[in-house]
Amino acid sequence: MKLNWMATWKALILLIILLLISTLILNLGYYFDIINNNTIKYIKLIFSIASFLITGLYMGKNSPNKGYLYGLRLSLLVILLFLLFGIIFNNLQFSRIIYYLVITFCITFGAMIGINKKTL
Repeated sequence: MKLNWMATWKALILLIILLLISTLILNLGYYFDIINNNTIKYIKLIFSIASFLITGLYMGKNSPNKGYLYGLRLSLLVILLFLLFGIIFNNLQFSRIIYYLVITFCITFGAMIGINKKTL
């Protein structure tokens, strides 16, 4: 199986762009008092899950076969980046493992859907 690293890096850049856009929307909503402090954590979770699914769909559409393997590779790359940032900013907690499992599931599931949508 030939590894298509260019598609992985493009998907990672897409994920970063989607997360930045969702962060900007949340910050603007909080600044203009549209979103209160209690609901912002739930909306942040929904936006991040949607970003991971969209990135998985993109990765699945650009992978030649076995979308789940490409999704797993992308999710492991994202988790390694998050772990690196957690170590750098001293924000590494055991409770983040559930969040990392959600990331892995969303990206892999999105890639499996994306590889199936490619044939339609």
